Amino acid sequence: MGAQLSSGKTPERRISLVSAADPPQTSETDLVAGLKAGDEAAAHEFFDRYAGRIRRFIANSLGATADDADDILQETFIALADALPFFRGDSSLFTFACAIAHRKVLSLIRTNARRARLMRTAPIAEPPASHDAGANRQFNRALAGLRPEYREVLLLKYVEEIGVAEIARILRLGEHAVESRLARARKSLRKSLKEQ
Repeated sequence: MGAQLSSGKTPERRISLVSAADPPQTSETDLVAGLKAGDEAAAHEFFDRYAGRIRRFIANSLGATADDADDILQETFIALADALPFFRGDSSLFTFACAIAHRKVLSLIRTNARRARLMRTAPIAEPPASHDAGANRQFNRALAGLRPEYREVLLLKYVEEIGVAEIARILRLGEHAVESRLARARKSLRKSLKEQ
């Protein structure tokens, strides 16, 4: 199941989680202008340039419930198309898209929490413990066990390699709040790794 760029004649496009080695052909300013004008080639270039990174951000933010990542990605692109007229260029287009994706992820998390309360289901179980004591699995379990806001800020900083100022824009927080959240997230991750 891949994300579809438009409902027109274009075939379904699959998301590549590996970025292309070729540099982008269009400057971001020209890309934004093309997107705002409804240029289909600009939409394809935007998708090819950013979809993999945005999907990875969404999947990592969702953690154990990453099955919804493709749906959230599609909702993000729809919301992005609606929000483009309001894009002022204060941040990068990727940051703008991640901010939209962040709100979509939070909305899904809230919806799932409401459903869980209504259905009175058991809390989501921790991932089963693996007999493999590999550091990577231990780290992934510790990361998955973090509060979503901690996992999200760590992934933005260390996986997506986004600076504190850009993270603040994505999360709609102050830079100091992001730095504090990063410190708490790192402390929580260290504690979780020591307990395993």
